[in-house]
Amino acid sequence: MPHSRPITVVACVAVTALVGFSVSGLEWVRDGKPVASIIVPAEPLPVESYAAKELQYHVESATGAQLPIVSENREIPAGAHVFLRHCKAATAAKVDPTGLPGNSYVVKTAGRDLYLAGKDARGDPLGLDTHEGTLFGVYDILETHLRVRWLWPGTLGEVIPREQNLSLALGDGSVKPRLWFKQWRGGSTTGERVWLKRQRFGRSVQPQYGHSFGAYWPRFGQTHPEYFAMLPDGSRGLDPTSDPGPEWVHMCVSEPGLAKQILIDWSAKGAPEFLNVCENDGWAGCACAKCLSWDEPDPENPVPFDKRLEAARRAFAGQEGRRDSWMLQLGSLSDRFARFWKNVADEAVKLRPDVKVVSYVYDNYRKPPVKARLDQHVLCGVVPQESIFGYSKLDSEVFRADWSGWEKTGCALFLRPNYTLQAPNFPAFYARILGEDLKFALAHGLKGTDFDSLTSKYSTQGPSLYMLATILNHPDESPDSALDDFYAAFGPARDAVKQYFGLWESVYPNYSASEQSSRIKAKRKYGAGTYGPFYILAGEIYTPHVMTNAWSLLEKARTDAVPEAVAAARVEWLAKGLKQADLMLETERTYERAVDTGDKTGFLTAYQALNDFRKANADYDKTNFLGLGGSERTWEKANR
Repeated sequence: MPHSRPITVVACVAVTALVGFSVSGLEWVRDGKPVASIIVPAEPLPVESYAAKELQYHVESATGAQLPIVSENREIPAGAHVFLRHCKAATAAKVDPTGLPGNSYVVKTAGRDLYLAGKDARGDPLGLDTHEGTLFGVYDILETHLRVRWLWPGTLGEVIPREQNLSLALGDGSVKPRLWFKQWRGGSTTGERVWLKRQRFGRSVQPQYGHSFGAYWPRFGQTHPEYFAMLPDGSRGLDPTSDPGPEWVHMCVSEPGLAKQILIDWSAKGAPEFLNVCENDGWAGCACAKCLSWDEPDPENPVPFDKRLEAARRAFAGQEGRRDSWMLQLGSLSDRFARFWKNVADEAVKLRPDVKVVSYVYDNYRKPPVKARLDQHVLCGVVPQESIFGYSKLDSEVFRADWSGWEKTGCALFLRPNYTLQAPNFPAFYARILGEDLKFALAHGLKGTDFDSLTSKYSTQGPSLYMLATILNHPDESPDSALDDFYAAFGPARDAVKQYFGLWESVYPNYSASEQSSRIKAKRKYGAGTYGPFYILAGEIYTPHVMTNAWSLLEKARTDAVPEAVAAARVEWLAKGLKQADLMLETERTYERAVDTGDKTGFLTAYQALNDFRKANADYDKTNFLGLGGSERTWEKANR
């Protein structure tokens, strides 16, 4: 595997650089035999025990030598030692991480000994909010010095180069997280949770955010209707054109009483560092005169600025366009929302100087404001323009413009995308674009990430998922280098596998939002679940010609991989993903034929074959063969 990362100092995994390091050599394995021991505290935290086992497992997998794990209250073996966390020896050596943020660590070498002490906490080692600097330090060492890579969950995704001898040149210093939090929602299996932790997903701080006004209508609907958005007919309350329920109601952000109530609720909770003001889900909109006066002209809105309310009233009344999109007639609402957040922050900072007022940048308040200015007391979670295809070049252009515009307002920023929800189970390749844009965000003020969601798909979208984790860990790495690491895992089949994924990159769609919408509209009669539109357009991308080429490349990879059993198994893993995609395409083709003709015979046969394949492979890696929730709803209904 190519040395795409430096191996002379501890890797900086989404962290600041090591402080004041000096290099020292440490020998752990000689001629396949252990010459070092892992020393843990007499009463180790679960994180420390887990870190010791992870270090032991990977060293043994690499060298065949099992480093013994020894409690410090027992006789310490002769030889080299790796002292983890709060051992007495670490305290005596003045290795102390207590002044560092969660998930930080200190590393120090002395003679043949290594001290690795992290800012740890009690709790599940695989938990999102368990501080585990010691474990992250172990993973840094494994990546940098053993050249370990974790491409996807499970042992087949572990790349652990074999070594007869193991000597490390480690640096002294401290490592702090670059990001406040790194979250990837999901992890439905233990294997996925292990993989996420190896990729250092976790939270040094616990920001509070999410659609926040779901309880406001039951609390204040009768007593304070002025808190809620005015509809175009002049009433306030639940929008009859929108999804039902109080969790979809929107707020009148220009109403001073709303801001006061938010601050009262926040103070009652003890005025925590993060104050959540994220709007409820869906397109927002208030048609009151004051909110309208807080807006600025949107050059992309075809409705004249002074005619917006009239257009919204016509849409709301069902006289023009879709009733549920009346608020879109108002154009971008970013200036009004930014002003609202700043108002709340200006009052909250009087009670807590380090407060961060958190909101999403989302839907019709996603575009940067024209005039509003913010500061670092406002933390904006950018929810980028969505595409059903994951992430295209056009999506990237919009994302960079949006991110740059919000950065110029002076606010702090985190990334809250839905990229990995898209393109369920199909071979969608957006690794290179995603990698470059993550690097862009990291260079432009990124404070944290929260990806929704990890829905597996490793066998078809492995490079894109691996890219996401890798760049967040190693911001200085190039996307090409990360891809090289991925392809190198296939040994003699490396070139064929690279061509295979190059095919998916070459056919990846780059539709504009309007073109995507028109294509979906043209096939709307076939229905779709929440993320189902990809299914009805998949046949336009993964044509029989493309799929034939894909199988040809995999057949070459199979032949090339024969000399190496692990490489061959990885190619077969890819083939299973492609086989499922083939079966899904056939199911969609026959389903559409059934809709057109009324004959479901072919569809029922194809759908049964797909389900049989998934059941037969459940023990292989079931998370790669599951449909995304809601995506296959039309098939499920047709099968009843």
